Amino acid sequence: MSDGLLMKYFVLKPRGTDVFARASRAAMRSYANYIRDENRTLSEELAKWADRERKAAAKALATGEQT
Repeated sequence: MSDGLLMKYFVLKPRGTDVFARASRAAMRSYANYIRDENRTLSEELAKWADRERKAAAKALATGEQT
């Protein structure tokens, strides 16, 4: 059996400055773009959330905060 992904769902954690948080925000933006025509409200909310977390991460890095 493979050591790969064996689950049906996974959770993104967009808060923070590490590579996993950055990847989560990128995934959220990609998903938001993909569903835009189907559900514009959800698309816009996800994009705004990713943007808020990106700005918070940039501020944390600039001030030396740990996230």
